[in-house]
Amino acid sequence: MDTNHISRRTDELTDRLDRLEEQLPPNPARAIRLIRATAHRVEATATDMANNIGRQLGRITSTASTALSTTAGQARSAVERTSSTAQRTSKETIGQAKAQSKLTGQAAERSATALLDDATRAVEPESVGRPAALDDWSKADLYERAQEFEIDGRGSMSKRELVRALRSA
Repeated sequence: MDTNHISRRTDELTDRLDRLEEQLPPNPARAIRLIRATAHRVEATATDMANNIGRQLGRITSTASTALSTTAGQARSAVERTSSTAQRTSKETIGQAKAQSKLTGQAAERSATALLDDATRAVEPESVGRPAALDDWSKADLYERAQEFEIDGRGSMSKRELVRALRSA
């Protein structure tokens, strides 16, 4: 399988995931976005590793052409297996996200939103949003989140009490 073919297959998969992400409810879409960001990071690392292997193979070409052919064949096979595994894993992940979105109730959805926002901020610290830790949120942000969870008595709570109530919600 050549690099152009893999690139086309990757582009096709990316397009399909983009379309799926647009059609999913917010939480599964966030989950897909997080998985894709993680996969992109893994792909970049794998690409760097493949480039390093290629440079090493170039240095021994003159004295080990037979070994180079064998190594290149093994590398192609590994790329094919990796691509196949990535596609299969993506399909499984999408299926699991769809199944979870059907089973998730209103309370689980609010929890997932908070967790995904925290995970996104941890992976992409430059992203717009609230700080990852509740202790770092402003009282206004805590109050807004308490409204989403319909926490009774939130209007008279201190910042510390709002944090405690949100953690136990």
